Amino acid sequence: MTLDDGPAPDEVVALGDSAGLALLTVLDLLRPDERLAFVLHDVFAVPFAEIAIILGKSADATTMLAGRARRTVQAAQQPASAGRQRRAVVAPR
Repeated sequence: MTLDDGPAPDEVVALGDSAGLALLTVLDLLRPDERLAFVLHDVFAVPFAEIAIILGKSADATTMLAGRARRTVQAAQQPASAGRQRRAVVAPR
């Protein structure tokens, strides 16, 4: 018998769900040029210089697009109500 050190099936499903939600967030919140810069650079490690050629923009502008996209996605992952919920849980009664 061998020990399986891989993730449990429920963990694989949860990871798939979170990846799908993240992709939907990217598709919903980002403009097409931001999507392209973000996905190509952050997911596929395409250099900004190559992405800039595809977009017809400078490498600096492409870097800024990806940064803006990154901030948008990070902000979407932290709902505004989360802070209130945390405070409610630890607040004295």
